[in-house]
Amino acid sequence: MSTIGAIYRRIPPSVAIVWLALCAALSLLLLQGKMPNGDFDDLMKLHEIRHLLQTGNPFDRTLTGIAQPEPMVSHWPWIVDAPYALLAAAIAPFIGTEAAVSIAAFVVPLLLLLVAMTLLFQVIREFEFEHPSAVLAVAAFAGLPSYAEFQPWRIDYHNLQMLILLGAALLTIRAGRVAAGLNGVLTALSTAISAEMAPFLILPASFYALAFIAEKKDAGKDLRAYGLALAAAGIVAFFVVVGPHAYASVACDRYSLLHVTALAATGTVLAGVSAVGIVGRWWTRSACLLAGACATAALLVFFFTQCAGGPLVGLSDYVRDNWLSRIDQERSAFLSPGFLSSDRFTRFFLAILGTAATCILAISSTTRQRAWVVLAGFSTVGLLMGLLYLRYFRFFPLFIGPGLALLIYQGLPARLALRRYFGIKSNDDVPGISVLAAPGVAIIAVLFVGHLVWPPRETKLLGIDIANACKKAGGDLHLVWPNDARLFAPPNIGIAVLGSPVEIDVVAVPFHTAAKGIERVLRFFDPATSDPARLLDETKATHVAVCRVEEKTLRPLEAQFPLASRLATGKPPDWLTECPVTGPLRIYRYPAASGPAGQCPVASQRAVGR
Repeated sequence: MSTIGAIYRRIPPSVAIVWLALCAALSLLLLQGKMPNGDFDDLMKLHEIRHLLQTGNPFDRTLTGIAQPEPMVSHWPWIVDAPYALLAAAIAPFIGTEAAVSIAAFVVPLLLLLVAMTLLFQVIREFEFEHPSAVLAVAAFAGLPSYAEFQPWRIDYHNLQMLILLGAALLTIRAGRVAAGLNGVLTALSTAISAEMAPFLILPASFYALAFIAEKKDAGKDLRAYGLALAAAGIVAFFVVVGPHAYASVACDRYSLLHVTALAATGTVLAGVSAVGIVGRWWTRSACLLAGACATAALLVFFFTQCAGGPLVGLSDYVRDNWLSRIDQERSAFLSPGFLSSDRFTRFFLAILGTAATCILAISSTTRQRAWVVLAGFSTVGLLMGLLYLRYFRFFPLFIGPGLALLIYQGLPARLALRRYFGIKSNDDVPGISVLAAPGVAIIAVLFVGHLVWPPRETKLLGIDIANACKKAGGDLHLVWPNDARLFAPPNIGIAVLGSPVEIDVVAVPFHTAAKGIERVLRFFDPATSDPARLLDETKATHVAVCRVEEKTLRPLEAQFPLASRLATGKPPDWLTECPVTGPLRIYRYPAASGPAGQCPVASQRAVGR
């Protein structure tokens, strides 16, 4: 209790107030059935946590219940599941495993949110605002598109990555060898979780390298501390995350020999150049760093050629075109038909204004310039990456609070007392409202005009779209399945069924390491497939599930997608038999799968699910 009390005393009251307000808002949204950033990865993570608790082996990432029939290996390391699994394991003896997992899924994101608010407050204090608590409230409100990642039951790994990004930004603003070393550790930890954050985490290394090239005071020591910590932490993370059986294997999409080699080589180069590059001119130091970067890249390409195509190199073109490229967050903003018309753009309106204002302040500010430049770097990378790849839009609102606060300060009339809450101690060099707001307004206008002049193409309709019309409805289907049942269904239905504590295997889930199962389901509903029953035999499927759709709705599409339309409207081919099940799905048994597994499921008396 003394430790908890000490932590509580170190949390500023404003942080606690903003945290409680966010907790209430996010919990209320959940009670209304709304998860702004929720997706199927939450269900996969829930399945992973259960798997970890059942096996007790953190290195076993081959998940049960997903039978393609090839093994399905998660690319997430066990450390992203650890906070939830540890809390669930601690309270499970008192309330049972399922209840313990549910509590962990609710509580842990909110605890991580408290850490995020504390880090954000520390970042805001670096800008010497007169009232940092008021700026924190603005930053939390404007950053809701990001902080929705900390909503209860939002248990994807992105909330952990956001803590690392806030920590990296804070440490980059603060100079010194200790901060640089800790930044190296955070970079290695983030890479061990996922290489997705690489565009952001290049920034700290770039700041240290540029300061070294410019021969700033103690810049060489900072670069050396960062490099040594990066290499050492990368090696330690390898043995923490990777099991002994996989030491020599190379995985492009998860932490493996490829990634530890990249971190160790990069860290060694940075530390080495900082030691030998103290003498000489700026171009000598630049040439040494460039030569080291090229040598590292050549080393990786030479020894790990199989990953030259990126982390998803194993996907077939068929899966890439008919599944991955159709997922909204995997698209560019310029290729997403519903981007401007959706609530996503509305949620990022303030963040775009704040990012542009932060960049103007980074250019014009004479006080706390390093802090403004660092924040502008992180938010700009997030915005640019988000425009190219929508999944990154969730990150850049983390950093727009200080810029938005000064935008409010300059926009409010001087006579209003509220205005003073958003000023900094030296307001003389803050540009006017028109200068701060103009770039953000211009970006928004360009996006609108661009979508009007060059509207993105509408997504081509596929057979699986008919079978998958009810999206997550499978999670509401409470059935008792026969022993050894294996469900052949669209990936979204598969993960919804798997995401509840029901003893059933599924062939496909919306996860790239389940690509072989996804391809079989796609081809099953593809009119070009001449023998779809062969895919049921190949996967040893016992049941097929599709969405229940009104016949009149599909009448115009029956000729184009005959199998999907027939199954959705209850007119199956003679090799499938419909089960007497009510609800959003139609379930068919496959008589050719002989034995008890081919029987129909029955309604459950016990509600399951989240």
